[in-house]
Order: sequence, then C-alpha cells, then structure tokens
Amino acid sequence: MNSANRRETIRLILIICWLVFTVSFAIWWFTLTTGYISLLQELQPDQGEHWLRQKRMIFWEGSAWIVLLALGGGALVALVQKEKSRVKRIKEFFASFSHEIKTSLASLRLQAEALKDESTSESPILDRLIGDTVRLQVHLENSLFFASQDNLKLFMEPVQLSGVVERMREQWPSLKIELNQDVVVTADDRALRTILSNLLQNALVHGHASQVQIEVEQTDNGRVELSITDDGVGFKGDAEELGRLFHRPTSTSGSGLGLYICKILMSRMGGEFVSEPSAQGFKVALALPGDGS
Repeated sequence: MNSANRRETIRLILIICWLVFTVSFAIWWFTLTTGYISLLQELQPDQGEHWLRQKRMIFWEGSAWIVLLALGGGALVALVQKEKSRVKRIKEFFASFSHEIKTSLASLRLQAEALKDESTSESPILDRLIGDTVRLQVHLENSLFFASQDNLKLFMEPVQLSGVVERMREQWPSLKIELNQDVVVTADDRALRTILSNLLQNALVHGHASQVQIEVEQTDNGRVELSITDDGVGFKGDAEELGRLFHRPTSTSGSGLGLYICKILMSRMGGEFVSEPSAQGFKVALALPGDGS
C-alpha cells in the first residue's frame, strides 16, 4: 500500500473510531439517564407525571443526539471516500493528459531534428525549437514524478552509465559531456535519466555552461559515486535553499522542482544526492548502488 492510500485508510479508521466512540457514549448516557428517571419514578410515585415528562424529553433529546452523531459520522466517511475518488480521477486525467503531451512533444522534436538534418545551413530557429522541446519534456517528466511521488514505483535494474550519457548528448548537443569511465549501476533507468536531465538543464540554462564532466569512482562497499561538475557561472545564493520546493534563491532561479525531484528519486533508489555549489561552476555528488550490490 502506498503512502497516499495509507493516509486515506488511517483517516477513515480514525473517523470510524470517533463515530463508534461518540455513538456508544451517547447510548450509554441515554440508557443511564432513562434508568435513573425510572428509578426516581418508582421512589416518588406521587410525582409520576413529572418524571414521565422528563423521561419523554430525555428520550427525544437522546434519540436526536444519537441520530445526529450517526449522520455526521456517516457524512464524514462519505466525504473522505468522495475526496479519495476525486483525487484518483484527477491523477488518472493528469497521467493520460501528460502521456498525450509527451507523445506530441516527441513527435515535434523528431520533426524539428529531421528538418535540421535536411537543412544545408545553420538554423538558429530549429536549434531553439529543439532546445525548448527538450526543456518542456524535462519539466513534464518532473511534473509526472511530482504528481505520483506518493505511489511512485521504480524498477531497479542494472543500468550502463555510458548508454544514459549518450542519450544525454543527443538531447543537449550544445553541451560537451565527458565521462571518465563506464560503470554499471543499480537504478531505475527513467529516474536516472530524469536526474541527469535536470542537472544538465540547470547547467545550460542557469549556469550557461558549455562543458560537463562526470567522474566515476567505485567504493569498497560496492557503491558507485558520481561527481558531476560544470564550467558555468556557479551559484551565488544560499546553498541550503537549493532543492527547496517552489523557492527561488535568486531572481534567475527556477521553481526548485528539478533538484527537489532529483533528491526524491535518489532517495527512493537508495542513493544519496549532495549539491556543492560555488562561485565557479556547480558540482553535484551522487551515490548509487553498484551492479549486484
């Protein structure tokens, strides 16, 4: 059971427990009060009419109390179930809508790349179109992961780093991406590509970098450490604010969603994510399980 469903289940259980407790308490009060009134009626037979009226009043008040408690608890249960169904429909719509957008963006990018290959001269417009399409794909992927983070399921498998890097080179031809050695890590292929895409996107857009160096080091405990460094302008804001969701450390910063998703995905894959910004370039250290670890 994912965390979102777990929270909904706990909320439903708490409401049912509250309903059972309050209704039981009301029934206990009703039974105890009517019992005392019956006893007083027997002890004071000369005031029987008075105690009869009191008994009727307690009966109607207690019955109304119990009914209102039951209706209120039932309404709460129905509202929780309705909200759960509404959230499910929104997620299904978002997933379907996002899939259609991803398909359209991929088709648009392929057509732009085909036009660029057929062109005999440089075309800044096509280069800008391809770059904007890639950025939209990265933002869409981040949104999908963000929307599904409560029930996120990752498929951990051996992934060859050189293959992922090669795909990054195709997406960001203006960036020179160097890998000192190849290695196989245990990760979710889509999640790893999303992490690298966000880092390269930040290096190009915010850091104005032209080169990214990826250094691989295998540790004795079977983990793989990746050091990703760019030659951009670096980061001059508060490093502790990096990756904070929807926070802009500087006027040129993005929403923070990219680094936030990177940290979430690394954590779900059993890895570590550490950013080491400086005034000259930006460095990120990643640690992932190696193949078979």
